[in-house]
Amino acid sequence: MQLPLAYLDRAAIEEVSIDLWKDVFNVVGWPSSLTSKRDSFAHDDIVSAFAKDELTDPLLQALEALHSFGSDEGREAIMTAMQDRSAGALPAGNGDREFALRFFIAQRQDASLADAFARAQIQIQEGGNPRRYNEFMGKEARSVKGLDRKKEVLRERILDFCEKSDLGNHVQVEAFEDDGLYVFNILRSHRTQKPLAVVPGHSARATIQFRPVHGDVIRYDAAVGRLRIAARASTIIDFYREVLGKILFNDAAFFDGDPVCSLKVLQERGRQAINHEVYGIGRVWMTECLWERGDRELHHIRSNDCFRSMEELNLPLTDGTLVQAKLKCEVIGKSTRPVTVNIRVPSRIEVSQKIHEDLIDRFLDATGIRNAAASSSTINLWTLYPWRHSVVTWRSLFGAETDKLVREQVLKTVQLAAVPHPDHLAAGRVLDVHAVSNGDYYGVSRAEEIPARSLTATDLDGLELQPEQLRTHLRTRFGITNGGVRWDNGELLDLGFLEFGGHRIYAVYALQQPRPGIGDALRARADGAHTVLLFPSPEGDGAELAHVTLESALPTKQDLIRQAACACALDGSVPAVYTAPDGARLVVDTRLGKVWVDGVEIQGLSSDSQPYKFLVLMAKSATPVSHDEIVNAISPGRQNQDEDVAARQAKSRARELIAESMSALGRSFDEDPFPAAGRGLYRCAVLSYVR
Repeated sequence: MQLPLAYLDRAAIEEVSIDLWKDVFNVVGWPSSLTSKRDSFAHDDIVSAFAKDELTDPLLQALEALHSFGSDEGREAIMTAMQDRSAGALPAGNGDREFALRFFIAQRQDASLADAFARAQIQIQEGGNPRRYNEFMGKEARSVKGLDRKKEVLRERILDFCEKSDLGNHVQVEAFEDDGLYVFNILRSHRTQKPLAVVPGHSARATIQFRPVHGDVIRYDAAVGRLRIAARASTIIDFYREVLGKILFNDAAFFDGDPVCSLKVLQERGRQAINHEVYGIGRVWMTECLWERGDRELHHIRSNDCFRSMEELNLPLTDGTLVQAKLKCEVIGKSTRPVTVNIRVPSRIEVSQKIHEDLIDRFLDATGIRNAAASSSTINLWTLYPWRHSVVTWRSLFGAETDKLVREQVLKTVQLAAVPHPDHLAAGRVLDVHAVSNGDYYGVSRAEEIPARSLTATDLDGLELQPEQLRTHLRTRFGITNGGVRWDNGELLDLGFLEFGGHRIYAVYALQQPRPGIGDALRARADGAHTVLLFPSPEGDGAELAHVTLESALPTKQDLIRQAACACALDGSVPAVYTAPDGARLVVDTRLGKVWVDGVEIQGLSSDSQPYKFLVLMAKSATPVSHDEIVNAISPGRQNQDEDVAARQAKSRARELIAESMSALGRSFDEDPFPAAGRGLYRCAVLSYVR
């Protein structure tokens, strides 16, 4: 998963000693790049690992604890919860950050501390989290050139700002690029503090003068032109926005584009606006909002359901403007606490549990609260024909896959013959390129009102799609080894036979709209198998054959099988594991009486067994299930007996069968997918799908 931006806060990472980081990694697992450095690594290595490695869920939970509880407010929440539960003590003399991590480690082995941990989470999440991020849209989606040189210029500008603003003279800037995401990690001094303190070894009070160090993180997404700033001090946000525009693109107003956040959809559609189909998020409701009406009225509404309160009070919500809203989102996972999302137009977003930032982003995008770059929605493989474009354009289509496609020669490096004028993008590729000398070029405009301009070789960098290499890549991606023919310079890529669930289809990828009459030729190649046209564009018309409109130009194998099975009316006859949505870890097919966990079929289950009935019940239930309900489902004859024993036995046997099936394939499974949810209750903590 994409690391939440706040977790790259270098100041927070450096406040924790190397020895304590070793203790954390020994408990939750080591990042892959640090495995060979267990005996000797520095904070630089930790920052690099967090930015580039695939982090485990336990490590992400440790980072969540570090940022949630690593403050005076977080420490107070922990101490209050521990006193309330009469939990054991923790080592004294640690700073707030180290105390938070030691508490996280301890609660994994101590049930009373785990109970206090859950209560402290509730307090800190409901009390609000001051860490936030602001987002700004650029005038266009553009990549960054000369990152190392611009990083040093950025450091000098921040240092100058800090000195003029009495923020000290310590500034360190790190920058790296990862698949079109440019991340800037900034450590800077802040305003002088002189607290009254007692120095260890002395009894007298004295003032201590120091400047705290703040860690700010900035991320620029070149695919859509969006800048995200996570800064400790809100007063520095506008400075960052202007200086990044000036340094990266020589335009201080570059990030003055369209507002990123808008709450108009809540006013226009009311409660219907937050009804959604984002997988992984359940119910969403609004608990707080600020409603601005003219220049003399600002109404603050707080309720467990603001829309219901507005309806009861008959408030004309379409009047005025909603400027802030707090939403609660139920998220399927280990924690039962809803995620709180606070949106303040035009750019501020606060997420209470940063581990779910990416999921919340998808929800805000789906509802229209968070806006994407206007141009990105119209780009698809068909509109890009004849497939010669800038790297940024290809990134907007293929995203993080772009670099891999370049390495595999699916996208070939070329020099473009015509380019847009950077100040007149709406005019199209209006500059015809002419070589001058010594690697310099001149762009001659085809429109009188647009001037000519000098160009460099970098301005002409482009990529061209190689259809046959794309066909080979797609066959490998989908695991296709039989059938298919080489590309014949036409509009179709014949991929070959895809087999699943006792069926097979002949998959054909449409580079452009197929010509009329192609159906007979493709049926002959399919040799009796179902033929499916794959359209990477919503404009496709496949009346002659079954067809699928792909949500992505490079779908996953699971996504393709799911859509193809539906298009061929096979979704009712193939096992449910093939039609389950991406991310579903527990899949139950009630027709076949089979269960899969993480794609592995669980052996030893029969449809009339108690473990099977237990798994079906838990997979179907979006809310906690009582022991009485479990007994009623798995063994009605045992009602009024010891429900606790029967429920525990069914759960225990189901877990044993899962672990045995995993072990048979050389995989381990040591988690509890059905943890307790209070006395006499179990809940399903993994995403599930039942058919």
